[in-house]
Amino acid sequence: MSEWIVGLESPVAVEVSVSGGKGASLAALWQAGLPVPEAFIITTAAYRWLHLHGIRSDPRFLDRLRQAYEQLGRGPVAVRSSATAEDAAEASFAGQQETILGVEGEAALVEAIERCWQSLQGERAVAYRARQGVDEGHLAMAVVVQRLIDADSAGVLFTRHPFDPQGRTMLVEASWGLGETVVAGRVQPDRYVLDRDSGQVRERHLGLKAIRRTPRGEEHVAPELQQRFCLDESVLSQLVSLGRQVEQYYGAPRDVEWAWAAGRLYLLQARPITTADAAQRERWRQEEIARLRQLAAPGGTVWVRYNLSEVLPAPTPMTWSVVSRLLAADGGFGAMNRSLGAEPDPALGSLSAFDLVAGRPMLNLSRLPRMQSARPLFDYPFEEYRQHPERALEPKPRLQPLAAYGCLGGVLRLPILLWRLGRQRAAVQRQMADYPQRMTERIRSFTQQCRQALEQDWSTLSPEQLLRKLHEWIEQTLVVFASESLKATVFADTLWNELTLRLAPHLGGVEAARAAVGRLALGARPPLDADLAEALRQLQAGQISRTQFLERFGHRGPHEMELSQPRWRDQPALLDRLVHVSAAPSLCPAPSNSDASAVSAVSSVSAASALTDEETVWQQLRVSGPWRDRCRQLAQQLRLFLGWRETGKHYLMLGYAVIRRILLELDRHYGLHGGIFYLTIDDLPRLLAGENLRSLIAANRLRYQTLLSLEVPPVLFSDDLEAIGRPAPPPPGADLFQGVPLSAGVAEGPALVLTEPTAAPPGQTGYILVCPSTDPAWVPLFAHAKGLIMETGGVLSHGAIVAREFGLPAVAGLPHITRQIRTGDSLRLDGGTGQVARLSTIAAHDGR
Repeated sequence: MSEWIVGLESPVAVEVSVSGGKGASLAALWQAGLPVPEAFIITTAAYRWLHLHGIRSDPRFLDRLRQAYEQLGRGPVAVRSSATAEDAAEASFAGQQETILGVEGEAALVEAIERCWQSLQGERAVAYRARQGVDEGHLAMAVVVQRLIDADSAGVLFTRHPFDPQGRTMLVEASWGLGETVVAGRVQPDRYVLDRDSGQVRERHLGLKAIRRTPRGEEHVAPELQQRFCLDESVLSQLVSLGRQVEQYYGAPRDVEWAWAAGRLYLLQARPITTADAAQRERWRQEEIARLRQLAAPGGTVWVRYNLSEVLPAPTPMTWSVVSRLLAADGGFGAMNRSLGAEPDPALGSLSAFDLVAGRPMLNLSRLPRMQSARPLFDYPFEEYRQHPERALEPKPRLQPLAAYGCLGGVLRLPILLWRLGRQRAAVQRQMADYPQRMTERIRSFTQQCRQALEQDWSTLSPEQLLRKLHEWIEQTLVVFASESLKATVFADTLWNELTLRLAPHLGGVEAARAAVGRLALGARPPLDADLAEALRQLQAGQISRTQFLERFGHRGPHEMELSQPRWRDQPALLDRLVHVSAAPSLCPAPSNSDASAVSAVSSVSAASALTDEETVWQQLRVSGPWRDRCRQLAQQLRLFLGWRETGKHYLMLGYAVIRRILLELDRHYGLHGGIFYLTIDDLPRLLAGENLRSLIAANRLRYQTLLSLEVPPVLFSDDLEAIGRPAPPPPGADLFQGVPLSAGVAEGPALVLTEPTAAPPGQTGYILVCPSTDPAWVPLFAHAKGLIMETGGVLSHGAIVAREFGLPAVAGLPHITRQIRTGDSLRLDGGTGQVARLSTIAAHDGR
């Protein structure tokens, strides 16, 4: 009972397990002599007992609470949640649990404490913890009851300016009244940039402070006060001094909430800065540039966002370390190429045709030919791409048989080179002939092994056994099985190109021929057991049950190449949402289909429609005889192997699900709560050896989010790697809006305009959230957003802090933006400069 309520002076009050993160921090600062207002703490022990039985179930607790409140003066208080995971170095929890201001009277105090306890399991807190991988197992809630300071002005201080690469300045944001209007983004606060050493004001920007919060509630600010800065030089000087003291105490930068009242400065809260500052961001950018410079070929390299980036745009570290085995010259792709007569350059080893560029897979066009031969017969026209970068987005190889050995050597070796090409072509043709039969047998055996593995109780295995199994399944799935399943893509590509070349002279050129081949490909379908599009149609029509669907397709799911993403079997609600919205319009128009996405497009087309399209193509050709018969045969084979390509992926994902299942078991065993996906395969032996890798996970997560916030052009040249992080100019004709930069990075996507934190349309992800401001109730929407735009709010508001933790570019200071932008408008925002560009409007999308 005596441990249920403690004062800030108590020796145990500084323990997070007793007082939660916020309470422990305040107690430590109070005991260090810093100006923290008087307070007492309702401990986690009280929460663990009373939240189950009800706060009013123990009269002794109520009596002790009454005494503590009387000792505080019985006036207005601030009641602040203090979870055990709060204010940690990895996650700030800024605003994720309740804070109730202006609480007065015993009944109101009891109700406020209950609200704080309940907020631990609120939607926004749960969403935040899930995103940050926070341990749920030992969570508990303490509550800080603190004398409410009737502030003349209040706000937030960052002891290191988040956008200062040199780290020489502090940043202050302030407004009239209590600080809630600043941290909740309800106003555009006054902003001050202060020199850390001298305390001199380097910059000051007048905000829009139309409202203020007092202990009695919210009120309007008089017009003359709106036009005045709310802090003078004396207060700013004291804030610099306070910031130095707090940083010296913790030995690290801090995010400080403060209040100024009756000529005195108060410290209300100090939590770690959990996001990369400008200096760290620049260091990681330079490290990325140096790494890519080492990877570049002596003659130069072009990286292009192509193919893989469509299905795996931003792999977590674990996913990339696993997928690299599939892509490697000595992995799945290399084994497939060797089986088809190619000889990948042995010097490549575990390298592949893809490199990770600031967190994004990009195709390395100087290395891709070496996946065929150490002295490849083709290359790519880099000089042409330099003049016309857009052409690299669909790279076309050029045959250069003489380049590999020099002119004379090439001529002498030309017969051998032609023989090599003929041998590869013959291997493709030979394996195409019996591929369906061979793959059917292979799939039957592989599926049986996968089903048994998924039904296995992995919790009975030791970590060492799990690691061995992980390596076995990676090899079995991504090398042995993939080396065969991927051949369908090669066969389909070969047939597509042959048909295009045959039809081009008769249809007026390559582009017309490609379009015709696209129509001939319509109607391609995998076998029923692997036909996902048809199964979804049947599920929506009620022809099969959800149980039947999950039995066949439960191992699939959205963003399924990312191992950290749940499968439909893991979260059937994802499937319900997909079926519910499959016929509903999207936030943005559907993109046009490219050759690479032909399979997904054709699988939903009826056979009758496909037949009509095919006959239209033959009628346009106006030819007959053996040539036409051969083209018909090629078109039939093309549809066959396009179907087999989807079949191969379907069963590859079954083995992939086993890999994910093993990783989840290791994650569960070590209590990492999703953190395993921010490690790599090479880190796992350290984990099994007992090393605590939580700090590494936190660092990797922060680096991952920071790199993804850097702008990377879709075509990157090795002699211009400084383009990484360089803002792209807005396209001609774009509408520009200039706001205040909150969170660095560039994002592009459709707008989702909301004036209340209601749920986003079901199934929508990848949007740019446009809203008036962001109190913590908006956090569940952050999880699926690419960027954030607010009418009001400062760099140090809760919304801005959480956006930076989530790696979301963010901009504020755009009054009435929710009325100027419509849901579905295509936007690009630069959180480093504060610029928002509207690339196109929804009216243009829907034809109005």
